[in-house]
Amino acid sequence: MDMGPRLIEMLLTPPGAIIVLLFLTFLGYLRNYWLGTAMLVFSTFALVALSVPLTAHWLLHDLQSYAKPPELVPLAERGPQASLFAPKKDLHDPPGAIVVLGANRYPDAPEYNFEDTVGALGLERIRYAAALQRKTGVPILVSGGAPGGETTAEADHMKAVLTDEFKANVKWLERQSRNTAENARFSQAMLADAKINHVYLVTHAWHMRRAARAFESAGLKVTPAPTGFISQERNTRLANNYLPSAWGLYLTGLAIRERLAFAWYDMKSEITTTPEKPVQPTAAPAATPAKR
Repeated sequence: MDMGPRLIEMLLTPPGAIIVLLFLTFLGYLRNYWLGTAMLVFSTFALVALSVPLTAHWLLHDLQSYAKPPELVPLAERGPQASLFAPKKDLHDPPGAIVVLGANRYPDAPEYNFEDTVGALGLERIRYAAALQRKTGVPILVSGGAPGGETTAEADHMKAVLTDEFKANVKWLERQSRNTAENARFSQAMLADAKINHVYLVTHAWHMRRAARAFESAGLKVTPAPTGFISQERNTRLANNYLPSAWGLYLTGLAIRERLAFAWYDMKSEITTTPEKPVQPTAAPAATPAKR
């Protein structure tokens, strides 16, 4: 795991950024009482502002508005293809694969015999991928490695849940990627062998802008298929949007982290208009892993 970006992310996003600010406030008090007092007021205001769900939704808005779920229409008016759907805007050039990106894992799950399995965010993605496959009939590629040094790639857990629980068809497993840029490069290498250059891309709505850019830069045409939209509470719970909460702090951190990651791509030139020659990953519908 690349610790440099992780450390920068921790320091620039809540709650790490607040801890840094409070430490600077303490140093300010040692230097000057009034400077320390002013910094304490600012730190308190920053903590409250970053903990308000309304702030989080404001930061998430343009990330989530990048794309909507595809508008699907029948491939034909009659015949076998009448039961299959494709994007209305690409009816004559539909995607040939559904690429679903890994999100997280649930390690040592007690209810699953203390074995690793797909985490909550990952479940949201594969659930939508399975629903999309039922409508389109398109095979699935799952993409996710073991960035923490785990013995089993996340792609294996995704495949196991998709096939065993959602009865979906997983054709490709990409097990080497550690981040979104590698998701794109390694997936493109697999799909190139199958002569597929147009895909449905399944990931969370707040992640789609960066993910779509990565895949397009790798040479794939992308039909965004976002899921897991985060919306504001309504009706009797409307006041909760204006009250500081741990949930609001989490969402704000998520939005800031995603924006920083997009900027990091630009700064490090990880994604270029001419994709680099990818490392050839092992492509195969692997056997069901021993450890899920």
